[in-house]
Amino acid sequence: MNAPAQRSPVMEPGREAALVRAAQGGDQAAFGEIVRHFQRTVYRVAYALTRNAADADDLAQETFVRAYQAIGRFRAGEPLRPWLARIAVNQAYSLHRRRRRRPETSIEPLLEAGRQWAAGDDPAERAAETESHERLAEAFAGLSDEHQAVLALRVVEDLPYEEIARVLNVPAGTVMSRLSRARAELRRRLQARTGEAP
Repeated sequence: MNAPAQRSPVMEPGREAALVRAAQGGDQAAFGEIVRHFQRTVYRVAYALTRNAADADDLAQETFVRAYQAIGRFRAGEPLRPWLARIAVNQAYSLHRRRRRRPETSIEPLLEAGRQWAAGDDPAERAAETESHERLAEAFAGLSDEHQAVLALRVVEDLPYEEIARVLNVPAGTVMSRLSRARAELRRRLQARTGEAP
C-alpha cells in the first residue's frame, strides 16, 4: 500500500450505519466495504505516526483486525472514522512502546497534507527543500507520542477538534491545548535546529 494522495470521501451516515449493522450480523462483504472505504484514512494516520510504509501497512491491517473483532460492541449510528483512527493511534502507541525508540524516516504525508512544497527546476531550491523536510522530520520525531498524534490527526486527516477528541478520548479543550503546545514545541525545535532565536 502506498501513501495515498487524497483523503477518503465521506460516507453517508445512513449507509455507514447499515454497513455496521450488517457487519455486526456477520456479513463479511459489508465489513469488506468498510475496509475499502476507510483504508486510506487508517493508512494515512498510521503512516503519519510511524513515517514508515511497512509499519503503516502492518498497523493498518492490525487496525482492521481489531475493528473486526470489536465491531459487535460498536454503536451503529456513531461515526466510524474517529473509532478506526483511535484504534490506529493506539496501535502506533503500542508499536512505539515496543520499540522504545522513535522511527527515523520521513513524514512526507504530514508535509503533503499541511502544505505543498513547490520546488522548481533550480537545484539550489531542491536542496533547500530537502534540508527543510529533514529538519521538520527530525523536529517532529522529537515530539511526544501525544503531540505527534494530535498534529497528524489535525494536519494529515484534517479532523475537526470534536473528532480528534473522540479519537484520543479527551475533551475538545484538551485537544486544542495539546495542538497549541505541539505546534509551539515543533516551532521551538525547528528554531533550535536552524539556530534562530525563539
